Amino acid sequence: MAYPTTGTISGSLLLTGASGFLGQEVARQATGASRPIQPRRWPLIWGTWYSHPISGESDLLRTAQLDIADRDAVLDLVQRVRPRAIIHTAYSKIAGRASLITGMGTQYVAEAAWAVGARLVHVSSDVVFDGEAGPYDETATPAPVHAYGRAKAEAEAAVQRWTPDAATVRTSLICCLDPLDSVSGWVVESLRQARPITLFTDEIRSPVWVQDLAAALLELAGNAFAGVLHVAGPQSLSRYDMGLRLAAHLGLDPAGITPGRSRESGLRRPRNCSLDTSLAQHVLRTRLRSYDEGFVQP
Repeated sequence: MAYPTTGTISGSLLLTGASGFLGQEVARQATGASRPIQPRRWPLIWGTWYSHPISGESDLLRTAQLDIADRDAVLDLVQRVRPRAIIHTAYSKIAGRASLITGMGTQYVAEAAWAVGARLVHVSSDVVFDGEAGPYDETATPAPVHAYGRAKAEAEAAVQRWTPDAATVRTSLICCLDPLDSVSGWVVESLRQARPITLFTDEIRSPVWVQDLAAALLELAGNAFAGVLHVAGPQSLSRYDMGLRLAAHLGLDPAGITPGRSRESGLRRPRNCSLDTSLAQHVLRTRLRSYDEGFVQP
């Protein structure tokens, strides 16, 4: 992989975590390879990866291996590419790495964006909240209850500190039918293998379809919205209700799904993290479909 010389490329988009589930869909849409919801505005997309190389480089897509936790590497890449916008999707939930990658890594990306004057769109999460007072709007104060939530809250603070004009996108469970997202895949495989599973009835989220979220991120990369925006589906559902709907759509017997309660599990997890998405529906042209709509409008 050869970097361009400083200043060679103008108007490019830098996408961190481009080998991830969300990052891949953003790259597909940005290059026009997946449902062109909006005109392609980026003459070149740079996608970064760390442990899973990206295949399919082209005249539109270049790739670069990048350790988000390496400040010098982040600053060097951004200085060389000098993107007009950065969509930051890279993160880690691994114990002991969440703060370093998700927290500090985001600070380095924000610092680099500030240094070159790039537009930053940062992907955050509904788990910055404790889940005791949902649904949450953009004015709600983060109060995370686990390491990943704390790392995401740290990341939000860093973005605000370095790039106050950035868009911080809080989202929820990211879903896809083809291919199945990891959680849906686990549910489907368990049902097909007749392995009983328990899904919580008191963990409420606002699931979003990956195609809609990716389109919204690209839209935000090209506009001037600043601040926090809740970009998720308009339908709040428990994990249990989502499992039943998924099984029904695929013609699977839901009898293997047992309802349970997070409150009684002994686990420290946020429960009702549902998001109020009324601002996003006002700000964005991108339509955010409900979980149910995604089954009939793929």
